[in-house]
Amino acid sequence: MAGPRTTVRNLNRTREKILAAALAEFSARGFAGARVDAIALRARVNKRMLYYCFGAKQDLYREILRRKIAERAEFIESTPDDFAGALAHIYLAGGTDIDFVRLMEWEAIDSGGRKCIAEAERRALFEKAVDRLRVLQREGSIPRGVNLTQLFISMLSLALFPLVMPQVIRLIHGMEPTDPRFMRQRANFLRWLGDRLGKPPETVPIRSRRRRNPTTPSHTAVRRGRSFKRPGQLA
Repeated sequence: MAGPRTTVRNLNRTREKILAAALAEFSARGFAGARVDAIALRARVNKRMLYYCFGAKQDLYREILRRKIAERAEFIESTPDDFAGALAHIYLAGGTDIDFVRLMEWEAIDSGGRKCIAEAERRALFEKAVDRLRVLQREGSIPRGVNLTQLFISMLSLALFPLVMPQVIRLIHGMEPTDPRFMRQRANFLRWLGDRLGKPPETVPIRSRRRRNPTTPSHTAVRRGRSFKRPGQLA
């Protein structure tokens, strides 16, 4: 007869199977298109067990988001102290998670401008990321005066675009964005780009020029033996 610990382990294993199946189903069809029957079939459990573990479909979706948010909070905490490393870090931490990127694409299509599930939690996550950039700016890794909110949006764009538009990557590069060779090249490029963007703009020294008095002959003209007339002087 199975003891309490075995029952708990089995239940936890079942929950993990359901979550993995739900992530695959949501990323393939979106929240609106996903079906509880299909999730249960993927997880090889009956619907009753799914409802027992998570309740409604929205609760299952929220749990997936909660876990993804927790993962990304850890990524933010481990962000390197230089901008180049931070840019590559965002790509390697989030720009390679194809299931989650597809989930977000479906959400953008289906939401129609409505409030997102777990919106407050996600907003807090993004604010935390911008705060991390603010620390890097104070430490000199990001030039002063840069709009950090716009910078973070641009960093996400650089990191996520390959997975958002994989067909464009294939047409331009000839590789899948999930190909390890492409990912290595992308990470190296983002480090290179971040290293240059993170440097303060170079100041070009301006040579001061003395304003010549039009009535005073230049040394060059004198050396060439030219004669000058002052205003009103007769030739």
